Amino acid sequence: MPWSDEPVSGCSLPNTWRYDQILKNTGGSRITISDRADSFDGVQVSTRSGLGIVLDPGAEHSIRTQWCSANSTEHRAQTTFSGSDAGGARINVAGPVVRLMAR
Repeated sequence: MPWSDEPVSGCSLPNTWRYDQILKNTGGSRITISDRADSFDGVQVSTRSGLGIVLDPGAEHSIRTQWCSANSTEHRAQTTFSGSDAGGARINVAGPVVRLMAR
């Protein structure tokens, strides 16, 4: 992702990046995404639960992702999602490692 100077809400750091993550259910049963864990430069920096993203087979959901940093150097970010399928089986999906480009 290219570097941006557009402010991120709740962050006063000068270096920002934005991108959309698309979750797509390619399976045959409904899934519910309940949790996400975000990593920045290989370190888990945040978790969120209670997301309640329900995806029927073939459905998609877009999530806007934003990062900010004091350093304008290149970084790496990754999000891992978890939840369950219609039968109650746990699912875990690691998103791709996103390269956040230097200024």
